[in-house]
Amino acid sequence: MRSSWTKAVVVVMILALAHLTVTPTGWAAEPAKTSSVSTEDPNAGTLSGAGLGAASWLVTLPYGAVKIAFAILGGVTGGLTWVFSGGNNEAAMSVVGTSVYGTYVITPEHLTGDRSVRFLGVPANDASGTK
Repeated sequence: MRSSWTKAVVVVMILALAHLTVTPTGWAAEPAKTSSVSTEDPNAGTLSGAGLGAASWLVTLPYGAVKIAFAILGGVTGGLTWVFSGGNNEAAMSVVGTSVYGTYVITPEHLTGDRSVRFLGVPANDASGTK
């Protein structure tokens, strides 16, 4: 019993660290100048911007691990929902979508309040159209 629990914790921790190594290369790309209006972050290249970047990375470590664990448990719960509802895909995807979708990485925009953090996702079949 204890070894299976230990294995589960190790898998969650490995997944949490692995998601930090997968960073889109577009973040490092030079932004294209299409107009004379600057859309760059005013904090970019400043000490404040560096502090926000470091803070977002530090906050992402525990938050991302919890979010990944929640998504995994939501996937398992969604599977059980499908089984116990007699194969109702809509019910299962409602559970899976709510747990799997959402914010995984905290960015400086999240810390400054320019972007909202969504721990719970919006299922794909939500009628409001906001995802």
